[in-house]
Amino acid sequence: MNITTTARDFEMTGAIDSFAREQLDVMLRPFSDFIASIDVFMKDANGPKGGIDKEVLINVRLRNRQHIALQSTHENLYAAIKNGAKRIKRAVRRNLRRSRRPGRFSLRDIQNASRLASTPET
Repeated sequence: MNITTTARDFEMTGAIDSFAREQLDVMLRPFSDFIASIDVFMKDANGPKGGIDKEVLINVRLRNRQHIALQSTHENLYAAIKNGAKRIKRAVRRNLRRSRRPGRFSLRDIQNASRLASTPET
């Protein structure tokens, strides 16, 4: 899995970077065959004022060209990362379950079926 981390409005330390990568790797490892990339954007909305202002945006790009994004906010950046990792795990699992349901067709399946129906039989 390709995990990219970016910080805005604060200096990202190696500890924060490794914590985010570790949390996402542990949570999303069962789905690694289906994930193309993961982007993590962290920011401190209020700066030095404090409060519930640490935001983490996690964007997961799946191999089937779908995107899943969610935002987690907390007063502690580590808690926001951990909460976001748990939530993105549930969202990815839910998305993959829905895409594997029997009777559900992708756009490619529909296009192939219409091509087969329109070709003349010899």
